[in-house]
Amino acid sequence: MREPKKVTVFKNGTNVRRGGATRSSPDNVIGVINAGEYLAFVQCAGEEVEERPYKNNWWVLLDTPVGKGWVSAVRIKTGRNDQPIPGVSTAATIFSVPRLFP
Repeated sequence: MREPKKVTVFKNGTNVRRGGATRSSPDNVIGVINAGEYLAFVQCAGEEVEERPYKNNWWVLLDTPVGKGWVSAVRIKTGRNDQPIPGVSTAATIFSVPRLFP
């Protein structure tokens, strides 16, 4: 696995979630972050999110002020539609915070 990489979230009000889906019961939002640089550990495929003209099914595990959690790749500045974020490790879909990332 690669070293963590800094990525840029480009939109204020971005939800940080417990997993790679926008719908769950109970709600999986652990907090909200603003635009800025965050450390990315790994990314996994999950629910596709569309915010025109962007769409992506990749979710990135970030270290944020509200804790470690998953953010849709549509909110990450680099990357392409339905592609992983370059330079961030990919893994099988796990949607937990692995012990590898204390």
